[in-house]
Amino acid sequence: MKIIVLSRKDSKEYTEGKKENYGDCFMIDTGDELVIYDCGSEEHAMRVIEYMDDHGYNQAKLILSHNDADHFDGIPKLLEEKRLSYIYTTLLLKYKENILEIINDGRKTKKSIGKDILEKYDNIKQLSGEPIYDVYEKKPILCDGVEIVGPEKEDMLHAVAKLLDNREGDTIDGETVVNATSLQVAVKIGSHKMLLCGDSSFAAIEDKLSEYDCIQLPHHGKVKQAEEIFESKKKQTGTLYIISDNTGSTNGGSDKLNTKGYRTKNTKNGDILIDKNSFEKSSYTTSKTLGD
Repeated sequence: MKIIVLSRKDSKEYTEGKKENYGDCFMIDTGDELVIYDCGSEEHAMRVIEYMDDHGYNQAKLILSHNDADHFDGIPKLLEEKRLSYIYTTLLLKYKENILEIINDGRKTKKSIGKDILEKYDNIKQLSGEPIYDVYEKKPILCDGVEIVGPEKEDMLHAVAKLLDNREGDTIDGETVVNATSLQVAVKIGSHKMLLCGDSSFAAIEDKLSEYDCIQLPHHGKVKQAEEIFESKKKQTGTLYIISDNTGSTNGGSDKLNTKGYRTKNTKNGDILIDKNSFEKSSYTTSKTLGD
């Protein structure tokens, strides 16, 4: 089992000097199957296709953590090239009645809830007619060592109800509802476990952190979540933190994050490979700063 986190650095697929982070893209290679967690740009998609051709994969499964463009925009290219067998995400139109009941506002109807969902989750709407599956309708069978672990269905629906209820705010723990409710994925790498978080809020993952010795810092290394995670895991030394921030300045802005003393790898320095060897003491030093 290995995970490759794609970077814009040192690849012909990316525009040299362009100040863009190209979004997230994690390739989870089990040796028998390929699972993709997010694909935020066509450039990432082209590199995924290249990897698949080089490693004998005709199709892959894809987990879309949430609706935002920097996690979605490479998916149309993968579909165009017929490289995806399944897409797993949240199909909220299936839960209009549940959301309406939670909002409990007589002015809302199932029709208006459906319209609001299509507006707020406009990227996912584009996948209509594709091989897309809702992760809450039936627990997806991905492959050995890869599992969707959150958020819980009820937490997701209450958060979405908050987003669609104009009497409520549209943020959770400092993140938009769409970000905060990113699908979380656990990957087993030998005797180790990695948690992929998308743009999750800290509250959405707080109860899981102790189970993992490798964690994707949410929202491209956003300072608030990262510092809360560091504090939560301060007694668990040796945790490896992955930062999917191709420039260090966009979105989360990981250059603002003090990582001295922590094991961190950042895609602004190039692709990141995570396998069982990544956890050996000889492969890291905690005295270096961001990205080393």
